[in-house]
Amino acid sequence: MKKFAFLIHPLDLRDLVRFEPRTAGKRQALVEKILEWMPSYQVSHITGIRSSATGEEIEGWFVAVPLLPNQFMTMDRKYVMGKIIEGGKIAEKLGAQILGLGGFTSVVGDAGYTIAKNLGIPVTSGNSYTIATAMQGALEAARQLGIDPLTAKAAVIGASGSIGRVCARMLAREVKSLTLVARNLNRLKLVGESIGKLTGRRPELSTAVSYSIKDADIIISATSSGEIIKAQDLKPGALICDVALPHDVCRDVATTRPDVLVIEGGIVQVPGEPNFNYDFGYPPKISMACMAETFILTLEGKFENFSIGRGIKIEQVEEIASLARKHGFSLAGFRSFDQPVKAEQIEYVRNHVRKSLCQTAIFK
Repeated sequence: MKKFAFLIHPLDLRDLVRFEPRTAGKRQALVEKILEWMPSYQVSHITGIRSSATGEEIEGWFVAVPLLPNQFMTMDRKYVMGKIIEGGKIAEKLGAQILGLGGFTSVVGDAGYTIAKNLGIPVTSGNSYTIATAMQGALEAARQLGIDPLTAKAAVIGASGSIGRVCARMLAREVKSLTLVARNLNRLKLVGESIGKLTGRRPELSTAVSYSIKDADIIISATSSGEIIKAQDLKPGALICDVALPHDVCRDVATTRPDVLVIEGGIVQVPGEPNFNYDFGYPPKISMACMAETFILTLEGKFENFSIGRGIKIEQVEEIASLARKHGFSLAGFRSFDQPVKAEQIEYVRNHVRKSLCQTAIFK
């Protein structure tokens, strides 16, 4: 049987309770110090993932690297990389033939290259399938809302990052106009130039999130900043695909802006009868696309470094999307703020899209 492992970590103190219930109510400073002392460890044994094309079943493991996002980004880089590699060594001992990097384990350092060099098994970040499903989800949600991409204004936040850059290049082929947003203007210019060569049209560039998205119909956000999209920044009828972990959209948008649709990017249904033996916050048979990429590569027997480094190519995205369809992976509907999106939510936002289109027609 083909085997895989996937690295996970808590995203915040609330999420940490799933890893270790005894941390509930503890001060963050104390919790972080305890996590620093903890070694990486096996969390669960995963069974029941089965290809709908071949009927083949695979097995794997979740392995925890017990650090919070801010610890990954602020602690000594050598120490953090050591913890991640420690998790990879556990995967090797378990018999995994490929290792998936979840959350911030794929962000620190050189996006997987150093980790792969220190292990005897290949590595993937899952970014290619995350991009594929984000694009599929955003375009399908736009269709259901009545937003025509060919006449839409779009924005990509985090457009200089490995996920945002490819989303921007793919979205540029679908929409009327595009604004790219990132903190580093020089890196952003390079992305804009590549899109200009690809489409013949130069996107607008900006370092200001609020200003850049006020008129956007479609927004894809893929940063590691967390809660940078605020309720007052969004136009009625806007669609936001939040690919980031932690999420880029402030949680109060869920309660204060029912006239916009926020969907989580990269949520998929896994074929077979998957049993993750661990509650990571999703219903049965549902996983994040970054996890699913590891499953897909294992089912295909494609044991090679796949989505590592900052230079993900559109060809990789198209390849993993094709393999996903082959083995029976599919979008799992829409989720927003950890809850399924209801039909009445879509209809409510769709009405605001209609009003916006009518007002635009009147003023023309």
